[in-house]
Amino acid sequence: MDGAVCLVLVPYMAGDDRHSASRGPERLLSAGVAERLAGRGRVRVERIEREGPFRDTGSASLSVNRRLAASIRAAMAAGEFPFVLAGSCDAALGVLAGIGPARCGAIWFDAHGDFNTPESTLTGFFPGMSLAIATGHCYRKLWTSLGQATPLAEDTVLMIGVRDLDAEEAERLASSGIDVVHWSDGEPGADVTAALDRLAGRVEDVYLHIDLDALDPSVASAIVDHPVPGGLSLGQLEMVLRGVVERFRVRAAAVTTYDPTLDPDERTLRVVLRIAELIAGADARPPRHDPDSMSNSR
Repeated sequence: MDGAVCLVLVPYMAGDDRHSASRGPERLLSAGVAERLAGRGRVRVERIEREGPFRDTGSASLSVNRRLAASIRAAMAAGEFPFVLAGSCDAALGVLAGIGPARCGAIWFDAHGDFNTPESTLTGFFPGMSLAIATGHCYRKLWTSLGQATPLAEDTVLMIGVRDLDAEEAERLASSGIDVVHWSDGEPGADVTAALDRLAGRVEDVYLHIDLDALDPSVASAIVDHPVPGGLSLGQLEMVLRGVVERFRVRAAAVTTYDPTLDPDERTLRVVLRIAELIAGADARPPRHDPDSMSNSR
């Protein structure tokens, strides 16, 4: 992560600008997120615009993600680090498509699996299928429409903070090649350091995805989904992020699901600003494997 930053605002929740979370990116911008990122250098702000009016979730999300993928490609070609603020997790599709076909992993912070398919979902919530789409389990035409023929390899994905799965989604994740560090009562169910080391043995580059619901509601409750107790503390998130930048080159990062209408005390807003500071302070260093660089988080 070196050089200038392209701060990409995606003011939609699954392509819909009518949802209150669609106002999150602009609120974060007005609160100073660009200034927090300025430690990396020049910050250029770009806003993604959907093509035409909202008709349905699928076509709207595809329209937004096509433009997002193009923005990510252009930013990376210009030597900029893409930092994305989005209303929902489906923005990960545009970011991953923009990064391109080189073997790149994903570190995905989320209370949920985002691994449902149209056949397994109980709610039909499209962002809850984001990781399943990226790994080739459904909506393959959508993925190819974003310019990608090859899905993200399951063994290059590490999920952290997961604690709210329906039964079929839990089975799907358990039978996949995705490495999942579940979270319960504020503690990880497995060694986070070991999980990062396993992923570092497979890839050097990663996309960093932070759904704010990975955090405990006492830390960040102003989110799209109903908050799930028992998540990461801010200190735990900071510790894991330090471990990430010590081991990987982060190609792009996204923070998703902030809903400013649910944040009267701006507590969640301040968490996002802190995340931006952490990413801005990360050195542009080659991957380094140091087993003592992060203590066991249990």
